Amino acid sequence: MTKETVVAVLLAGVGIAAPHAHAQSGAVPNYPTRPIRLVVGFPPGGATDILARILSQHMPESIGQSVVVDNRGGASGTIAAAMVAKAPPDGYTIMMVPSGPYTISASTYTKLPYDAVRDFAGVSLLVWVTNVIVVPQPSPAKNLQDLIRMAKEKPGQVTFSSSGAGSLHHLAGEVLKRMTGTDMIHVPFKGAGPAMAALAGSEVTFGFTSMPSAMPLIHAKRIRPIAVTSMKRMPALPDTPTMTEAGVPPPAGLDIREWYGVIVPAATPAPIVNKLNAEMVKVFKRPDVQKRLTEMGAEYVGSTPQEHHKQLASDVRNWAKWVKDVGVRVD
Repeated sequence: MTKETVVAVLLAGVGIAAPHAHAQSGAVPNYPTRPIRLVVGFPPGGATDILARILSQHMPESIGQSVVVDNRGGASGTIAAAMVAKAPPDGYTIMMVPSGPYTISASTYTKLPYDAVRDFAGVSLLVWVTNVIVVPQPSPAKNLQDLIRMAKEKPGQVTFSSSGAGSLHHLAGEVLKRMTGTDMIHVPFKGAGPAMAALAGSEVTFGFTSMPSAMPLIHAKRIRPIAVTSMKRMPALPDTPTMTEAGVPPPAGLDIREWYGVIVPAATPAPIVNKLNAEMVKVFKRPDVQKRLTEMGAEYVGSTPQEHHKQLASDVRNWAKWVKDVGVRVD
């Protein structure tokens, strides 16, 4: 192991620098020369998949190669992450991740076959996404207080869906239970798409999900939003109150939103990481993409690779406290 590698790994471990990839220099000629695989750790239909397909649609226009979305659902994205961690660090296997399940899994799983901080390099934090509490369209719960009353009147009978055990949506439900003193049953699914389908079919009482995952079914009037998790109302759902307005403010220091970004294996050369970053930022700055993001309840932010990795490491640490407080374990 070189001196540069040791320094970079140590810095990454305390969350103040990206991994070895960013210590490298020099150009990588003619990248890419073949299709890029963009791994998504969830089935089609959720926000992660939607954002990945925005990249797969527009990036080929400037890089001259196709970007192929590869959905590998299961275990809150950890199966896909383990695969990407072991992939060749050559820029041809990259991964779109939502911050919730990716950073929370580091604490909810007793042992993962990878280190969420050291084994990956951040490429770009692309968007922040607000989550929303939704109920089936026929539900008698017209607002969040109605839902809480239902849970108190029928202990253990109110169910909530999530995109997977240990996901941010799962933790959000557990936090809501703790805050309201209610006994509600968690029903995990293998991604937001299946979770929303079950909710639309009234198989569960309510669910936390991302706005991009929920908006198509909201517009189709198959599910109904009753609160958003952001601090202010969202333009895409102007009549839906925040949790605070609904009388259940999130605990101080807990941001029930998610960022979505792209990561690569840690040893990916910096010139490749920087090229990917520039191409992704270009896509998400397009006016048509910006308009679509607003309609979905997402906000483009963009970042450098180093900023993305710092955010990733910080979230791994911060979520560890909440995982311990609510007692969520997956294995």
